[in-house]
Amino acid sequence: MGDLRLRDNPALFAAAHAGPTVPLFVWCPAEGTALQAALAPTLRHLDAALWRRYGSHLRLLGGGEDRAFWARLDEREEPCERAREGQLARLAAQQGVEVTLGAGELGSAVKFSLVPCMPLSVLGSDAGMRCRLRKLHSAFLFRDPERCRIFQAVQRFGPVGMKARQRVAGPLASSDTVPGGEIRKAVVEPPRLTPLPGEQHLPFAGDADAAWPFKGAMPTSRVTGRPLLDDSQQLEKIWGFTEEDAQQALAQFQKSEGGLARYKGSITRDAGPKAKESRLAPYFRLGLLSMVDLWWRLDRSGDEARKWFRRCAWRDYAYWMLHYWPSLPEEPMRMAFRDMPWLRTRRDAAVEAWRQGTTGFPLVDAGMRELRSTGYLQQNLRHTVGQFLVETLGADWRVGEEWFHLALADSDLAINSMMWQHQGLAGVSQWLIGIDCHPVRHARAADPQGEYVRYWIPELSKLPLKYLHCPWEAPADVLNAAGVKLGTSYPRPVVADVDVARAEFLERARRCRAAAPWDCFSADGCDLLALPTEPSPLRMERGIWALTERRLRGNTPEKGGGKGKGKGKSQCRIENRAVKEDEGARQRSKNEADKREGKGKGQRRWNDAKVQEEAWDGRRRWQRASGA
Repeated sequence: MGDLRLRDNPALFAAAHAGPTVPLFVWCPAEGTALQAALAPTLRHLDAALWRRYGSHLRLLGGGEDRAFWARLDEREEPCERAREGQLARLAAQQGVEVTLGAGELGSAVKFSLVPCMPLSVLGSDAGMRCRLRKLHSAFLFRDPERCRIFQAVQRFGPVGMKARQRVAGPLASSDTVPGGEIRKAVVEPPRLTPLPGEQHLPFAGDADAAWPFKGAMPTSRVTGRPLLDDSQQLEKIWGFTEEDAQQALAQFQKSEGGLARYKGSITRDAGPKAKESRLAPYFRLGLLSMVDLWWRLDRSGDEARKWFRRCAWRDYAYWMLHYWPSLPEEPMRMAFRDMPWLRTRRDAAVEAWRQGTTGFPLVDAGMRELRSTGYLQQNLRHTVGQFLVETLGADWRVGEEWFHLALADSDLAINSMMWQHQGLAGVSQWLIGIDCHPVRHARAADPQGEYVRYWIPELSKLPLKYLHCPWEAPADVLNAAGVKLGTSYPRPVVADVDVARAEFLERARRCRAAAPWDCFSADGCDLLALPTEPSPLRMERGIWALTERRLRGNTPEKGGGKGKGKGKSQCRIENRAVKEDEGARQRSKNEADKREGKGKGQRRWNDAKVQEEAWDGRRRWQRASGA
C-alpha cells in the first residue's frame, strides 16, 4: 500500500475482490527524516483502522528482509521505489512464485502491482499459488507520467509546447490538439476485506518502542538530533495523521476565511495576510487524502478552484520529470549551468546557520525554525529561504534540496527536486529570479505586523516593529530595552549586503552560461534542456528549448568553438538573419491565411509556433550539412 487510507484506494479496492488479502507496506531503511517520523503514527493509525473495519492487519516489509509477501502495491516513480518493485518481483520469482502479466480490474487507467495473497512464510514456496503482476492506476496523481502528453506538445509545437507543459499535464487540459486525457473515477471504501484465516489482533510495534512500528534500533533525527520518536510525537500533535484528521483539515480549509476563494493573484508571490495555503500537503504526501477524490468531490466551477487544482497538478508535472529524468535531484536540466560555480558547500558555517535558523535575518530564521519544528513551510516562505540560500549565500541548490528532503513532513522527491532546480536557475523555468524575497523588504508584505517573527524568534519579541526585521539597525538603547545583544542572544547577519550578494550571484550565472559550449543553446539563444535519459516519444537530437531569462542571456556562444569568435561568428550571424527573415515571411503568410479563414487568436499562436519549429529544424539541417 502506498496510499495510507481506506477511501479511494484503488489497490485496496481491487485486492478486496481478489480473495484473502494481506495489506503490506514496504519501507526504506531508517533515514531519520521528518517524513519517516510522520509515517510512524500514520501506519499505526492505519493498522488500527484496518482492524476495526475488517479484522485485518498491516504488515511491514523493510529493506534487507528475506521474506516476501504477496501484495498489491501502487507503483511509484522515484528511482529507488522503481528498483524496490523490481527487487520484490525478483524475490517472488526466486521463491518459486510464477510471475505473469494481466489486465487490471479498473480499466485502462492502470499501474503495475503484485496481486494480494498470503505471505510466503505461511504458504511455503511450493504452495502452487501464482503471483500476477497486474496494472493499476496510482492513486497518488491525477495521471501517470506516461499519460501526460507533454512530449507530444513539445514535439509538435516547439517552444510554446514546453510553455504549455503544465496545461497538458494538469487536470484541466482540454485542448483539441493535445488532450490531457481522462481522470479515473474515485472508488469507495471496500465493503469487506477477507483477512487470513485465524487473524489475531497483535501489537503494532517494533523492537525499540511500543509506539515505534519499525524493526531495529531507534533512528536519530537528522533534523533535530533527537530520537526520531520524539520528532514523530511532536509532529503527530500538530497534524494528527489519521484519515479522519485529513478530512477534518479539508473541511476546515473549505470553511476557513476565503477557502478556495482566496486563490486569486499569485500563489508564489503573495505572502503574509494575502498568502494562499491549504495546509493539506502532508496529508496528500502520506496518502491520507486523494487528489482524485477531491477532484470529483469539490466544486470546480469557480476560477479560484480551477487555479487551486492547476497548482495541485504540479505534482503530475514533477513526477513526469522524475520519470523521464531520474537524475533530477542531482543533475541540472539546463546543460549550460552544469558547471555553475558555487561559493559554499553543505559544511559551510553560513549554510549551517541557514539550517538552524541563525542567519541574523529574522524572516529567514523564523521560516527555518518553523520548518524544523513543524515539518512544514508555506510556499512563499519556501521561496524566501530558498532564494537566500542560493542567491545570497551562493550555496548549491542541491544543498537546499537535501535539507528540505530531510526536514519536510510532506517531503516529495519529485516536487522538491523540481522546485530547487528552478531556484538554482537549472530547471525548466527561471521565473523565480523575478521574485524579490529580500529578507527585510519582503518582510513588509510577509510579516507586516511582526507576529510571525515574534512567535518563532521570541528573543526578538520585545523589539519595536521598526527594527524587528533588521535588528542590526536598532540603536544600542533600543536593543538594551528589548533584552537583545547581537552576537550573543541573537546572531549578527551572515552577509553584509543582500543586494550585492545577489548581484554577484547573477554575474557568476551569466559567466557560467557564456562559457558553456554552443550546443547547450538553441538557434535563438535560449537554453536547451538535456534530453530524457529514459525512453520517451520525443524525437529531438540536441535538447529541448527552454525560455531563458533576459538578465541571464548576455552573449550566447555560437557554433565554431568558445564564444563564437572570428568568421564562424559572422557566418552564424548571417545565417541567423536569414532564418529570422524566413520566419517572418512564413509567419506573415500564415497570419494572413488565418485571418481569411477566420481562425481564432489562440489557434494562430499554435500555428505560428509550428512555423518557428520548422525554421529551427531547417537551421539544424543547415548546420549538419555545412559542418558549421
